[in-house]
Amino acid sequence: MNKYRILLIITLLSLAGYNVEAQRFNRRVTEGFITVGAQVGTINYFGDMNPLTQYVAPEWRFLRPSIAINVQRKLSSNFHVRLEFTYGRLRGDDFISASPNSERHRYRYMRNTHFRNDIKELSLVGEYNIIGSSGKYYRRANFTPYILGGVAVFHHNPKAKTSDEFGGKWVALQPLGTEGQQSGVEGYAKPYARIQPALIFGAGVKWKLNDRTNLSFELAFRYLFFDQIDDVSGTYPDMGDLQNDLVRSLSNRTLETNNAVTGRSREPDLSRILEQVSPRVTYVGSDGNPYNTIAGFGSKGDKRGEAGNNDIYLVAGIRLSYIINVGLKCPQFR
Repeated sequence: MNKYRILLIITLLSLAGYNVEAQRFNRRVTEGFITVGAQVGTINYFGDMNPLTQYVAPEWRFLRPSIAINVQRKLSSNFHVRLEFTYGRLRGDDFISASPNSERHRYRYMRNTHFRNDIKELSLVGEYNIIGSSGKYYRRANFTPYILGGVAVFHHNPKAKTSDEFGGKWVALQPLGTEGQQSGVEGYAKPYARIQPALIFGAGVKWKLNDRTNLSFELAFRYLFFDQIDDVSGTYPDMGDLQNDLVRSLSNRTLETNNAVTGRSREPDLSRILEQVSPRVTYVGSDGNPYNTIAGFGSKGDKRGEAGNNDIYLVAGIRLSYIINVGLKCPQFR
């Protein structure tokens, strides 16, 4: 009888030890899960109307709201991957951001360009959490900073508001070729595409609110492969090479007396510039017609933008995510 008691005790102890070890193992195994989330925040850009080398921070007056929705999959204790759609509007305006009294900024004030551009972006992003989380989904870290990187493809369509002479309407600039792209004349660049790729780099911090909900703050740069998200890049074309008077008016806005967007007057700053800095000049275009402009602006080959410096846009915001599917197996990376 004692033998059976000893055997029973040994069996129970073995089962208890197995249960403890199983629990330890379950805590070590990383459980994958899927989250859905949304972000609300801001979007801004660095480019010819807000040079990266000139400002420590973006031009705050051009901050615009952005929204995003995403689905994310946990792949390991530290690594997540997400698919995300983002929408936001970029803005820039020389009249607002460049001072006519600053020698450094004045050429942009004289240029007097502006734009708005609605961005529709689809991205695939990898997220690395600095503080990893093993075990069950509800055992994830209460707080972690993270870094991220990925690729995106986005649709854009820069627009500008015409002067009152042309109705004061917002018109798409890419089909017009304000730097000669659509002129059909040899020597000009090809039209830029309205679907473009981008690289994404950024960082954020994440808090666990409850077993299934996270709150994050994130900031990420989009590095572009072209320089015309604002429709400004290289040099002025010959006005005689452009399609019509509408394109010419949008290509060279130096002599406009009012800002098209705000309606505010550029006088007396424009008059002072013409008297003290650069005079009004007239040149004959390739079509034989005379064109008025400011000296150094508007003639073929005059500088219009910073060619070769690709544009950047920046998305920042607060995101909320919710775990919808748990118990997924994480891939084994060996």
